[in-house]
Amino acid sequence: MKRIFVDLEMHPIERHHRDKRRICATETIEIGAVMLDEDNRETSSFCEYVRPAYTSTIYPQYEQLTGISYDMVESAGSFEEVLGRFLDWCGEDYCIYSWSENDLIQIRQEAQLKGIPVTGALARLLSHWVDYQQEFDALLGITRAMSLREAVRLGGLDFAGRAHDGLVDARNTGNLFRCLQDEAMVRRLQSSMAVSDEPLEFTLGDIFNFGAVRFA
Repeated sequence: MKRIFVDLEMHPIERHHRDKRRICATETIEIGAVMLDEDNRETSSFCEYVRPAYTSTIYPQYEQLTGISYDMVESAGSFEEVLGRFLDWCGEDYCIYSWSENDLIQIRQEAQLKGIPVTGALARLLSHWVDYQQEFDALLGITRAMSLREAVRLGGLDFAGRAHDGLVDARNTGNLFRCLQDEAMVRRLQSSMAVSDEPLEFTLGDIFNFGAVRFA
C-alpha cells in the first residue's frame, strides 16, 4: 500500500461573501504531496497552485507566509480541476496522511461549497485519511499541539525547505514518518523527550479552527 503525505495552503474567502464563509472560511491555493512506496521511499510528487473563486487578491500576510502571490494562482486550475488531477495521481490502494486534520476538513467543506459530489475517488480519499500529528503525539506521549517544524526538529531532522510551501511541508511530514519507523529511535525519544515551555510555532491551518468556524 502506498502512503501519500499531503499539505494544503489556504487563503481566506473575502468577507463580503458571507454566505460562502458560513460553509467554508478559506479556499485552497496550493496542493502539495509526496508518495512513498511500501519501503517508505519517495516515488512521486504532486504540486499545483489553485485559483480561488472568492477572492481577487492574496493578502500580504499570506503572501509573505506562503510565498504565493495572486499572479501565481490567477491562471491556475480551479479547485475542482486540481483536486481531480490530484485524485488521479493518488491512484488506488493508498492511505493519505496530513499534519493535523485541518486539510481533511478543508477538502470536505470546500467540496460542499463548490458543489463537488463526495463520491468515487473523493469519497475514498476522505475515508482513508490519517491525522499524523495525532499519531505522532500519541506515539511520544505529547499532550499539546506541536507544529510540523518543531516535530521535525524533535525527531532529530533538519527541516528541508521553506515552511508553508505545500510540497515542502508534505515532504517533511513524510521524512518524519520515515524516521519514526526506526523503533530504536522512537524508544530514545520516548525516554528522553522533554518538551520546551516556549511558545509553539503556528501553522497556516492554525489560523482557523475549521470545524468550529461559524459566521452570523
